[in-house]
Amino acid sequence: MAQQNEAELNAQTESSKTLKIGTKEILPFVFLDEPMPYGYSIEVWNEIARASGLKTEWVKYDSVQSMLDGLSAGEIDAAMAGISITAEREAAGIDFSYPFYRSGLQIMVPSSSNSRWQSALLGLFSWSVWKPLLLVIATSAGFALLIWSLEHKHNDSFSSDPIRGIGQGMWFAIVTLGTFGYGDVIPTRLPGRIIACLWMGASFFVVADFIASLTVDQLAENNMTFEDLVGEKVGVVDSTTAESYVRAKPVELVEFANFDDMVAALESGELAAVVHDYPTLKYVSSRAPDTFELTGRPLTQEDYGVAFRDEAQLTEPVSREILTLQEEGRLQLIREKWFGADQDSL
Repeated sequence: MAQQNEAELNAQTESSKTLKIGTKEILPFVFLDEPMPYGYSIEVWNEIARASGLKTEWVKYDSVQSMLDGLSAGEIDAAMAGISITAEREAAGIDFSYPFYRSGLQIMVPSSSNSRWQSALLGLFSWSVWKPLLLVIATSAGFALLIWSLEHKHNDSFSSDPIRGIGQGMWFAIVTLGTFGYGDVIPTRLPGRIIACLWMGASFFVVADFIASLTVDQLAENNMTFEDLVGEKVGVVDSTTAESYVRAKPVELVEFANFDDMVAALESGELAAVVHDYPTLKYVSSRAPDTFELTGRPLTQEDYGVAFRDEAQLTEPVSREILTLQEEGRLQLIREKWFGADQDSL
């Protein structure tokens, strides 16, 4: 009991002083273009500080690693930006609060919007387009042969000449697929009508498969993975979780000291792609859709937390405040303010 009271007293004493909080520009979590930092993470911390009676002195750093090194060296009391909670950092003596944002790594590539007409023309010669089309033609031809063999002897709509008659059967198959009506070609006997009914039912599946094939192939064009980037130059920011992740992939890793230099290299064509935190890349690509676009699904799932030195007294109180913000819905309101109502964390 005495140890608990002593711990609470130490925490209260620590919270009564001005805390030095390290931060780094990570859009839209932290902006440093004004005298006072602002952004999603800054607003979350300000809510925590207000509820806990903490005073804050912001200390700016150029990289996450230098900020964490400063934390370990005692230059600052905590670090708040967009810092991923990892086992490696925990093992290095960094403690983290309860997560205040769920993120993940993503691939960003140059936008293909400027070459859509070229892509469309090339698509006309693509097997992904011709494959479902040939399937429709083949199934229609099979039905045409069957309906002609059943109807041509007694039905004037189907010529006795095989080539012309099967052509009329193809016409009947196509208008049935498209639900355009039968026009001048209809079956008159029961066997032919039974086959026609079966073809009507099958036509739903044929058309659905045709549309699905085109849709999946179209989505695949915008679903680039590391298999498509083998041997290509892929940029990352030095000493980030993206660096560790991409280093194990079959690409040429290019490290940058900061995010802005990496994005500039992608825009200039020096890189095939970059890998970084999803919300930051989403923020950048949404403001320059003709220049950049995200591709594929998130590569990882990562949580952001407030970083403290191991066994810091404030870790638990800050975690409780984050949970309170989450339970009261205020964390969601802050998230919607900075990311929009339709863009939540992963």
